[in-house]
Amino acid sequence: MTDKRPDDSGTFFSSSLARAGEHFAAKDAEKADGVERWATRIGRGLSLIAFIGLAWYFGYQLKWW
Repeated sequence: MTDKRPDDSGTFFSSSLARAGEHFAAKDAEKADGVERWATRIGRGLSLIAFIGLAWYFGYQLKWW
């Protein structure tokens, strides 16, 4: 398996943000199928919103905030 990512010469944080951006932009989805790319983007965005909501709720229940 070859690594198709660009040069990761930046810091750990910036390269992690770049990889996360590529993930949420659905760069790994098939380019020929536009519907699949948009469905992947929407699904990943909704899962991020759900994760943030659950993390907030968990913190609220534990009285962290």
